[in-house]
Amino acid sequence: MRRRRGRTVGRNVPRGNRRACLCKSGRYSRKCCKGYLINQGIGSVYKSAIVETIDDSYKGYVIQHCGDTHKHHVHTHGESLEIGGVYFFELENGHNECYEVIREVGSEGIHINSVSAIYTSCAECNADNP
Repeated sequence: MRRRRGRTVGRNVPRGNRRACLCKSGRYSRKCCKGYLINQGIGSVYKSAIVETIDDSYKGYVIQHCGDTHKHHVHTHGESLEIGGVYFFELENGHNECYEVIREVGSEGIHINSVSAIYTSCAECNADNP
């Protein structure tokens, strides 16, 4: 690197292209790309598409145990559950019991390994799964 009038010149600092640089005022502009380190480039000043891989194949729920008020955050992949419906769940944490689906949530929880057909009540579910 060499100095030019008290400023350090950098080889990797953009000059007059599509990347913006830091100006003396603290703002960013392409006009300030003079090749000095103080003007380090920040990338494109145009919006670009951001490609993200988001796994939204799961559906999250809050479920409540039929025997007490114990609740779990759970998720399933590809299967939709009915809010207010009662199911016999085999959960990843070893709980295998009847639960009512309280609400859908946007987060994962304990994985549901298997789920029964829907029951009309906790009593019916508990009778079928003693």
